[in-house]
Amino acid sequence: MSEDNGFRLYRIRPPRLEDADEMGRLHVQVWREAYADDMPAEYLASLDPQVRAGWWRTIAAGEAEGTAAQAGRTTRVAVDPETGALAGFATVAPARDDDAPTPVELWALNVLRAHYGTGAAGQLLAATLGDRAAYLWVVEDNGRAQAFYRKYGFELDGGASRHDDSGAEEVRMLRS
Repeated sequence: MSEDNGFRLYRIRPPRLEDADEMGRLHVQVWREAYADDMPAEYLASLDPQVRAGWWRTIAAGEAEGTAAQAGRTTRVAVDPETGALAGFATVAPARDDDAPTPVELWALNVLRAHYGTGAAGQLLAATLGDRAAYLWVVEDNGRAQAFYRKYGFELDGGASRHDDSGAEEVRMLRS
């Protein structure tokens, strides 16, 4: 389990275009921290912050233009109240799977390790998903993440998959 850094009240807001470079770096760092034991080192080393920054420019533009909301997607970032730096992000959107158990999927919920146990992830989850039914995919060996999701009512439902790019085994969790 992670250390408890103490609860903080994060500022949760949509991503902005000016966040893109920081989000690109954060996105790669989060994955390297969270999946160091669960995904091949070569795959994690290949993640490019500039490529991710490009993704974040697209995401921020969609949030600003309202096209993300029209498509049913909500992305929010957590801003550290002490430093003003970005601490994590979450995206909720329509299900991507043909056999989805609910129409809503938690596509991503990632927080930097320095913010584990501070409330950032829970605040992001509340801001994007609330108490709606949803499902998510989580790396099978990531017990810390699975424990977090259980705390918010998600349970393993027997679904299994493989992360396309890294080959990591994933399991599905559902909240009805």
